[in-house]
Amino acid sequence: MKIFDKLFKNKIFNPNNDGKIVDIYAPIYGQIIPLSDIPDEAFSSGAIGDGVGIEPSADGDIIHAPCDAEDVSIFDTLHAVSFDTKEELEIIVHFGVDTVTLNGKGFKKILEIESSVKKGEKLVSYNLEYIKKKAKSHKTPILISNMDMVEIIEKMEGKVKPGDLLMRVRLK
Repeated sequence: MKIFDKLFKNKIFNPNNDGKIVDIYAPIYGQIIPLSDIPDEAFSSGAIGDGVGIEPSADGDIIHAPCDAEDVSIFDTLHAVSFDTKEELEIIVHFGVDTVTLNGKGFKKILEIESSVKKGEKLVSYNLEYIKKKAKSHKTPILISNMDMVEIIEKMEGKVKPGDLLMRVRLK
């Protein structure tokens, strides 16, 4: 075994591993941030799941599907969207913190029929300035809620736009 294999065991992807890889893409424009920067204990502690956050930028105003999903559900208050992939991975895009209290104000549903979606499909538009003024935070967690299926997550860094790789997940 090489020295780097010992140091980084389970921290990098081995292309010869038989585990299934699922790529998750950025649903919005912004800067990737760690979940610990989300000002809500349920998100920052990982209690709901693991993933990354995005601090949204003014470059766009639409939440896109971060992956192909066999089932998508847009919350009635339009602040969050959940996805179930064919690999049974459960992903949540939760726009902002305490945005549920806005009762849909600042958001507009684009996808009318909730069923399967393809990566990049437009789902919900948002008014970033309104949300910045009215919600606790606009920082947006993108989470995997069923971490029992996940072996490791490779998290990207930097600025992203919809469709850029955000996380690479190897399933158990």
